[in-house]
Amino acid sequence: MTSKKVRVLVGSPIYQKPHILQKFLLSLKRLDTEGKELAYFFIDDNEDERSSKMLEDFSQEQNNDKLLASNQSDVYVCNGTTHYWNENLVWKVADFKNMIIEHAIKEQ
Repeated sequence: MTSKKVRVLVGSPIYQKPHILQKFLLSLKRLDTEGKELAYFFIDDNEDERSSKMLEDFSQEQNNDKLLASNQSDVYVCNGTTHYWNENLVWKVADFKNMIIEHAIKEQ
């Protein structure tokens, strides 16, 4: 008897420093996916080209991946203590997350 795999979508807007993104992507590669069909949907909102290249490389390695460029530029400031959000950033990220949710619904 063949059991049906659980489908899981890992989705997120990505705006990250390369050294942190590298660890995140490595952790995704190490996930135990037994019994699961994993898919990815990332929105590349990086300013650092190295981070964008890492996401592109990860996307090409995966069988079930969707990668979109945000093509939006906003000033986003974070320091060792906190992240500074403005209204435009909040709505931009909300729109990105809505895109991911709509994709999940469409693909069931």
